[in-house]
Amino acid sequence: MSHRLVRSLPWDSSHFGFCIAQALPRQLDPPAYNLLEAACIDQNIDCLYFLADATDQATIATLQAGRFDLVDIRLTLANSVRGLENIQSAGEFRFRFGQESDLEALLPIAGESYTMSRFYSDQRFDRDKASLMYQAWLKNSLAAAYADAVVVAEKDGQPLGYVTCHLNKPRGEANLGLVGVADPARGKGCMSGMLRFAGRWLSDLDFDRVNVVTQGKNIPAQRAYQRCGFITRSVELWFHKWFEQSD
Repeated sequence: MSHRLVRSLPWDSSHFGFCIAQALPRQLDPPAYNLLEAACIDQNIDCLYFLADATDQATIATLQAGRFDLVDIRLTLANSVRGLENIQSAGEFRFRFGQESDLEALLPIAGESYTMSRFYSDQRFDRDKASLMYQAWLKNSLAAAYADAVVVAEKDGQPLGYVTCHLNKPRGEANLGLVGVADPARGKGCMSGMLRFAGRWLSDLDFDRVNVVTQGKNIPAQRAYQRCGFITRSVELWFHKWFEQSD
């Protein structure tokens, strides 16, 4: 039964040095919580991730009673591919698909762009390892292991931003994963231009909708996406539960 309640996360566990898993149920009442907790103890899990719908008050109350920590508000925003194609953008940058040779220039951006994420909010996670996690995500995306494409913005031959693109099945819907822009390029049309480039590519592939995720406290990112025509699609809450394992 326990294998139906939690999913082990080998990469997270190896990277952060804890036994980490994610809860499979999205709703909990006290009896279900007891089963979930027993499964975690049985599998020696140190940290459990739980993603709850922000409107599910019963589940949220159960998680709070179980001493889960609220670590992030997960906002999913959506736009049509046509909406991306119609974004207005300055002509200061050149946009293209990324390649592995871009990694060195883009790594510093990935290392400092996501400090509002739950891996920084939860102080049990090492901040340097959190930065390295996003850098590994970008590296694997440029190598086509984590993403179907990476859009890169450059100026004078210098890469200054990136957007990782992920094609969903069934066809018709895509996700934007990591979005990063170097400080000197912010507010100058870099991100909007990358989104427009991605929109044209997705249109050629006959995709209709694009989703992107950001944090509830990341107001600048929300405003930037809203200016590009994105609207809120869902609001969810990330909780973490830490178990003190006895010897």
